[in-house]
Amino acid sequence: MSNNLVNTIVKIFSWGIMGASVIIALVFFLRISNAEADEHIGIASSYILWAVVLLGLAALLSVLFPLVQFILNPKNAVKALVGLATLGLVFLVAYFMADTTPIVSAVENADFSNPAVLRFADTGILATYILFGFAMLALVYTGVRGLFKF
Repeated sequence: MSNNLVNTIVKIFSWGIMGASVIIALVFFLRISNAEADEHIGIASSYILWAVVLLGLAALLSVLFPLVQFILNPKNAVKALVGLATLGLVFLVAYFMADTTPIVSAVENADFSNPAVLRFADTGILATYILFGFAMLALVYTGVRGLFKF
């Protein structure tokens, strides 16, 4: 398949999904503006389903396109796999650093004392901090490197 044909197919597909989403959004706002408060959940459920379909499609395509790229260009696949392994290492370090001590709270929420939930939340927060630190170091590095180049 030529590049022009692929680009045309992707453009048509993208415009089709965008057009359908705009029409669905307009129908949603027209329906919900005339509805009673107790009907809002029923009206919104079909549009939430559309959002889930779009999310699933995005997830499928975000896995499918890199796989195709790995097959077509295996030399660049090594770079991507190193980046993915580094990201996995960051999350592994964050997982082992995560604290599962129950949170004492005035609200009696079972999730505040569930070790699995606490470890999951802590892992996400710590991984975000680590990745933010890497981003700041890269920013400082590129700024300092630019000062010493002639």
